[in-house]
Amino acid sequence: MRLTRLIRARWCVAAGGVVAVLALAAAQGTAAAGATTQGAAASGPAHGTPGASGNRPGAAPWSGNLIADGNGEAGYCTRDWNAATTIPGWTVSTGSPNVMCYAVGRVRHPAGATGQGFFSSGPYGDSAMTQTARLAPRAPAGGSLSYRLSGWLGGWKTEPGHVTVSLAFLSRSGHQAGAPVTLRTVNRASRHGRTAFLRRVMSGPLPPGTAAIRVGVRFSGSSTPPGGEPEPSGPGGGMLDNLSLQVSAPQPAARLVPPPAAVPHFDHVFIIMMENTNASAVLSGHSHMPFFHSLMARGTTLANYHAVYHPSDENYLAIAGGDTYARGAIYWPDINDPHPNLGDELEARSMTWKAYEQGMGYRCNDRASTEFTYDKYYYPDDAPFINYTDVSGSRARCKAHLVDARQLGTDLKSAATTPDFSWIAADDYYDGESAGNGDRHSREVQDGWLKRAVTPILSSPAWRAQKSLLIITWDEAGVTARTAEAGNRVATVVVGSQGSVRAGYTSPVRYDHYSTARTIEEALGVAPFTANDEYATPFGDAFTR
Repeated sequence: MRLTRLIRARWCVAAGGVVAVLALAAAQGTAAAGATTQGAAASGPAHGTPGASGNRPGAAPWSGNLIADGNGEAGYCTRDWNAATTIPGWTVSTGSPNVMCYAVGRVRHPAGATGQGFFSSGPYGDSAMTQTARLAPRAPAGGSLSYRLSGWLGGWKTEPGHVTVSLAFLSRSGHQAGAPVTLRTVNRASRHGRTAFLRRVMSGPLPPGTAAIRVGVRFSGSSTPPGGEPEPSGPGGGMLDNLSLQVSAPQPAARLVPPPAAVPHFDHVFIIMMENTNASAVLSGHSHMPFFHSLMARGTTLANYHAVYHPSDENYLAIAGGDTYARGAIYWPDINDPHPNLGDELEARSMTWKAYEQGMGYRCNDRASTEFTYDKYYYPDDAPFINYTDVSGSRARCKAHLVDARQLGTDLKSAATTPDFSWIAADDYYDGESAGNGDRHSREVQDGWLKRAVTPILSSPAWRAQKSLLIITWDEAGVTARTAEAGNRVATVVVGSQGSVRAGYTSPVRYDHYSTARTIEEALGVAPFTANDEYATPFGDAFTR
């Protein structure tokens, strides 16, 4: 099995935002903040050279590109408009922008290489993201400094969506140092209703006292519902590529590394994924889920947590393998994902794992003739691993790791028999789907099952004597465009033994299923699978220091 990963270029990021340390002036003369030029220039950095300075012989040197991953090449591009992806180097504030592969269709663009992918608004309506370049307070030898911003802006066919790119100039105290500026957008009329990018360029003097520049990207006018679509749809918003910000000083380009991982090591990790319930319904004081709320008091609630797909199974794959892989309403036995998964990584490190599935009956019950023999609501893909060909294709391996949920009680009797990693799955009734898709009755059913499943874990030797982590989340929000919560937001709670997780804390940080994947990987010491989980923000603020 493959242990190495295709790791993208690593650049310097702090807390999900880029920090470009520059030897620039805190007070830069008396230059005005207004842009001096703005238009659709034909020259400038190509896609493959995001740090190109564009300097002319004898001209003052310009910096490299102060935007980390301004061209989307560090991301893991998808061909599925319904899939959310991680955006390396950027902080997402609204929606779920994604990195799309150019292979999705013919895209007209300015001269220059296109690379693998570009940014789009993503599957959940309008979206926005930012990153900040911080400027060091040393002044150059005389003169004022200028900035130059360029990018490819565009959209898809006759869709009305467009993208806006702006710069905010900030002082050392974080206040506005000068008036913000905005790159001229590209609307449907300017691209003549075609799928196309147009290059926009603007430049001007840096305002006096500028210590940081915040780059804002907003995708607006999307035709995709904020909660997403229950079935695959086409693009609904604007598109962006080749974004570059430079200043008139000889400084290096921004560098990118994954967000810091303040995740302690754990001896055991348990995960439970329920189904088809909006976060607001679960987190409300009228949720009719008293046991789940007792876990919220005992651990950390991730109140800004988002699923990455509609419909269901792709969300499971995102956690177990770093990619949604499948497309649309496709389920076992038709997924057949050939890529590495968490089970592979654990076994390669001589670690133990099991998926405990309610109603399975016998180990690796994946036969149509016996699928419903023990539980009419049992499906083999209630946990993700049967969808991976290196599990489904090996009967011995499947039987060793996919077991009925009743086995959990036996395994919890000692820490030695408790796996390093456990995926615990309710059947399709008790996970909330067939019980009402997140309505009051469904939530009551889910809460009762969670109490029966979780209580033995919290009293087990692995929990009391060792360091253990429990994550409870949901695969997706409501199952239609009308009922799904905006941004596909779902409830998630994290509970840890030995005081490892903050009790009664509610996190405002934006997380998603790739964050869960990275948190599990960091907690158990295994490698990431794609840029989605490698660059995801782990649950850093959930843990005690």
